[in-house]
Amino acid sequence: MTATDDRHHVLDLTPREARAAHALAAACLKEYKAADDARFLDEAPVLAHELPPAVRRHLNSARRDETTHVTLVRGNLVDQAALGATPGHWREANTEASQVHGVLLVLYAALLGDVTGWATQQDGRLVTDILPSKGFEKSLISASSELELAWHTEDAFSPYRADWVGLFALRNERRVPTTVAHVDVHRLPARIRAVLSQPRFVALPDSAHEFAEGAFVPEPVPVLEGHPDQPVLRIDRDFFRARDGDAEAAEALAHVIAHLDANLTDVVVPTGGICFVDNRNVVHGRRSFRAGFDGGDRWLKRVNLVRDLRRTRPGRLDGSTRVIG
Repeated sequence: MTATDDRHHVLDLTPREARAAHALAAACLKEYKAADDARFLDEAPVLAHELPPAVRRHLNSARRDETTHVTLVRGNLVDQAALGATPGHWREANTEASQVHGVLLVLYAALLGDVTGWATQQDGRLVTDILPSKGFEKSLISASSELELAWHTEDAFSPYRADWVGLFALRNERRVPTTVAHVDVHRLPARIRAVLSQPRFVALPDSAHEFAEGAFVPEPVPVLEGHPDQPVLRIDRDFFRARDGDAEAAEALAHVIAHLDANLTDVVVPTGGICFVDNRNVVHGRRSFRAGFDGGDRWLKRVNLVRDLRRTRPGRLDGSTRVIG
């Protein structure tokens, strides 16, 4: 059954649909051995058409609808006993039991676009992991817990950023919310919109990226670009600022930050839920929570995907890889 509102599109799988999707992922894992296998990534857009029709219709709707903010598919199978404890760090998270879920996430994602990754993030993995880690409780990255993860456009610093961010909740028993917010352009003063549409802002990489010193040189960028009625949003609450000395830009940035703060909405991605956030329409973050570090903490698999892989070619290490340098 599908429930739709203006912001969030939700599909609840039947048990039969969930079993079929999981069986397809298990068969793919047996054939290709890993979610980031190059052959599997190439074949995934074809293999994904063996997913249940309800899933394909639901994600096709998200692909076509330029106003979609968040697309959820709930009810995917995750055997908690078989999955095992939530690891303590992303380096330990590519477990054998979790790999089938990474494959399923890639299959779903393939109905929207092509998976990409970052050489500067989680050792260049294409399927990454989000989980709390000791020592990072109050950091500005997704390994945090006690500190709310501020809303942001994923990888706002880069022209090769994702069109969608895919999240698969392998475990979220405490229903820790993801947050999303959008810009209602008709509520922004024309003067503010005009400034936000000009390249008068600086976007820096977030702390999850490990760039060599001097390797990244920021260039001025706009916050809003594209059609004025449906602009593409590009901003990060922690890593975005106006250019030095530009008071008008600083005022416009403060205005849109307050606007997004007021728009912030909770989206719970429950255990077994797969969520695609449209990285062009909304920013996303996460509410704070207290991690137990007892094996039962929130654990998500994540992918970035783009509609046009060629768009990222200038940023990729070479033409044979999906990893952006």
